[in-house]
Amino acid sequence: MKSSHTQPRAGFTLIELLTVIAIIGILAAILIPVVSSVRESARSAVCLSNLRQVGLATLAYALENNDRLPDAGTGEDPTWARTLTQYISVTHTQRASIFVCPGVKIPVQESPNPNDVVLTYGMHAGLMPRGQPAVKLGEIARPTEVILAADMCQDPNNRGWTPNSIEQPSIFVSQSGGRGGTIDLDAPISTAVDHDNGNNRWMRYRHNERVNVVNADGSATSHAKGRVLNRHVIFVE
Repeated sequence: MKSSHTQPRAGFTLIELLTVIAIIGILAAILIPVVSSVRESARSAVCLSNLRQVGLATLAYALENNDRLPDAGTGEDPTWARTLTQYISVTHTQRASIFVCPGVKIPVQESPNPNDVVLTYGMHAGLMPRGQPAVKLGEIARPTEVILAADMCQDPNNRGWTPNSIEQPSIFVSQSGGRGGTIDLDAPISTAVDHDNGNNRWMRYRHNERVNVVNADGSATSHAKGRVLNRHVIFVE
């Protein structure tokens, strides 16, 4: 008498296994870029939040100092970042999360000096020139457009930190075309340098070819590469 029980299936066939593997590969190809994009969006959002706090702290400092911005700091003088820590309620450990962009490519190392402030943002060198008094807020034309601070290129030879201020292209310092000049305010500034090395003071477009900035009015925004214009740098009429 024949048994009514069917034989159990041995397992997947080779074709079925290959089909499953192919489907997994397709899903991975779809999901990995999406996850990466979401992570980058989150890093950019945190960076903008950091810069917004830097901007608000700068405005608070100016309010208490006759409308004048903090000095850039040179030599033994405190850097602008060190000055602003008094206006941001953070511990020494938390400073790294405020003054460092989470999207940096070079790991940032802490300094053994507790007075140092880890930094990957730079201030507008024309607003806070090294070795000279900073300008007053009231001297800034178009504060809703003029960049106060921004993402900056890192120095791999200096613990991954950045210089204090953005000085390149030279229009940041020279302000050529201001004070009655004929420069086209809607012309883009140079983006000749956009990589991390120890020999530049340029902005860094590290967020999917965009640079995060905080403006002189305390608002934070993002500019696509090639869309930072002279009007975002020149602060004199």
